[in-house]
Amino acid sequence: MYDIVIVGAGPAGLMAASKLPKSLSFIVIDGKEKIGYPLKCGEGVREEEFVKLFGRKDYPFVRNTVHEHEIIYKNIHRTFEAEYLQIDRPRFEQWLAKDFKDKLRLGIKCEDVIIKKDCAEVITNKGILKGRLVLLCYGCNFKIQKKYKLMKKNPILLVCYGGIYKNHKFDPNKFYAYFDEKYLGYMWIFPKDKNLANVGFGTVVKGLNVKKAFVDFISEANPGMKLVSSYGGIVPCSGPIDKCYYDRLLVCGDAAGFVYAGTGEGIYFALESGRIAADVAVKALNKDRFDKGFLKRYGELCDKSFGKLMKAGIVFYDLQYLALRKKKVNELFTLPTNKEIKMMVSDGKIPFRAKLLWYLYRGLKKVF
Repeated sequence: MYDIVIVGAGPAGLMAASKLPKSLSFIVIDGKEKIGYPLKCGEGVREEEFVKLFGRKDYPFVRNTVHEHEIIYKNIHRTFEAEYLQIDRPRFEQWLAKDFKDKLRLGIKCEDVIIKKDCAEVITNKGILKGRLVLLCYGCNFKIQKKYKLMKKNPILLVCYGGIYKNHKFDPNKFYAYFDEKYLGYMWIFPKDKNLANVGFGTVVKGLNVKKAFVDFISEANPGMKLVSSYGGIVPCSGPIDKCYYDRLLVCGDAAGFVYAGTGEGIYFALESGRIAADVAVKALNKDRFDKGFLKRYGELCDKSFGKLMKAGIVFYDLQYLALRKKKVNELFTLPTNKEIKMMVSDGKIPFRAKLLWYLYRGLKKVF
C-alpha cells in the first residue's frame, strides 16, 4: 500500500509530487502517454505568484513576459497593466517531474476511488492501487467529486480550441483578448516571442462549433497567422466546488474548480493547490489522521491563499456573461477604471460598483 496515490500528472499533481519527501511511498498515475501532452490551454501564469513558488522566472521553459493586457471589442481597444508569463507548458511539466520519474506511471487511467476505513482504493484500467491518502488532480473531471457529494451543481464549462501559430505580428509585450457577443466567449493571443503565439478561443455556449468560431476570429484578427499545432480543452468556470476534501481524499486544481472564472486561467491555482495538498498530506501521514475533520485544513489554506481571487473571478465571469448576453460589452469595457480592472483580475478585490451590479444580477436571476 502506498502512502499517497496522486491521480493526475498535470500542474497540480506534479507540483504536489515535487513537494513530497522522497522517503514517502507515493505514485503518480495518468492516462496520457507523455508528460506535458496533449497541450490543452493558453500556457499563461501570473508572474509574481510564479516567482513566489519557484524563486525566479529565468527558466528555459519561460518563453515570454507580457506587461499589458489589451481588450478588443469592435472599435474599442482597452489596455491595462498585468504581468504574466507565457510558458512552454510541456517543457515546464517535464521539468517539474524530473526528480521523481521513477514514481510516474503513465497510461493508467483512474476510473473510481473507493474510500474504506483503512485505505482508499483507486480503481484503474490496469488494476487497483491502495493508498492511505489520495490526491485527486485529474483535471476537468467531476465524477468522483459528485459521488462523494463534494459539489451540488454541475460546473459551467468553457470549451476551448486553439493552437500554436507563427507570423502573428502582434506586440510581444501584450496579451490580447478579442470579444464578440455572438459567441459568448473570447479569443486570446498570447505571444511567445515575435513570431510564435498561443492563440485560442473559449465559449460557454453549448452546441457551438468552437473550431469554426475560432477560425472566424482568426480571419478577422490576423489572417496571416499560420498554424503550427492545434489543441482543444475544457475548463470549469463557475468557481470552486463546495468541498475540496473528504476522508482520505484531497481535490486539487481544475478538479476542485480552482480556476479564475472570468478568464479560464488555472495553472497558478493548480500549482498552489498542489503545493498546499502536499504539505497537508505530510502532516496527515505524520499524525495518522485521514478524516475530513483533519483534512479540512487543506480547504481553509486554499481559501486563505487564493479564495479572494476565486470570488473576484466569479463576479467577473457573471458580469462578462451578462454584458455579452445583453449586448452591453461596450459598457463593460469602457466604464471600469484601470484600477478597478486590476483589482478584479490581479488583486482579487471586487470594486464597489462591480459588487453592486453583481448583487443586482444575482438577485434578478433568483427572481426569474
